[in-house]
Amino acid sequence: MPLDLLSRLKNETAACHTRLENALDLMRDDLRRDDYIALLERFHGYVAPWEHAVAACMPASLAGFFDARRKAPLLADDLAALTGDARRAASLPRAAVDEDLPRMRSIADAFGSMYVMEGSTLGGRFIAPHVAARLALAPGEGNTYFDGYGPRTGSMWNAFRETAVASVPEAGYDDAVRSAIATFDSLHAWLCPEEVDIDCSRPTPGAAT
Repeated sequence: MPLDLLSRLKNETAACHTRLENALDLMRDDLRRDDYIALLERFHGYVAPWEHAVAACMPASLAGFFDARRKAPLLADDLAALTGDARRAASLPRAAVDEDLPRMRSIADAFGSMYVMEGSTLGGRFIAPHVAARLALAPGEGNTYFDGYGPRTGSMWNAFRETAVASVPEAGYDDAVRSAIATFDSLHAWLCPEEVDIDCSRPTPGAAT
């Protein structure tokens, strides 16, 4: 029996997920404030244009569903809290839609890409308190992006899963998977520009195959 959409997305992006998680290593104990701010700046430069690109693929009936998941404002708030500059986010470089972001031309592309970003909220439940403890952040100041939906994270993830399954036809599964992989690759390249030749379709050197 063919795998369902979410099983395919999970299985076929596993290597990408591991590569990016290892590259960012946000759970390390020597995380520095300056490094964290720089990472949030890179995240904002990707997430803000990415949200516009995804929104353009969403039908009107799902506009509210997607708007409730926008996180660029959280990144802007975090940067303002950490730097004292309320306009910090507005002055940052942004990813170019045609060069730095995955191609998104259909609802299957959009949901495949959203799978990556929405899935990151699950890990954020562990990252947010770790960052707050390491950097002595006040509650709700500087780590709202990783805190995501807070206590609603589980229910928001389940709602995303249900909506993805209902919205992407089986004929679009391949496109959704390609979009998810492209999102991991482009996000990795944007957040870790010092790493070259990123391609999570190839196994990590030394990894079991």
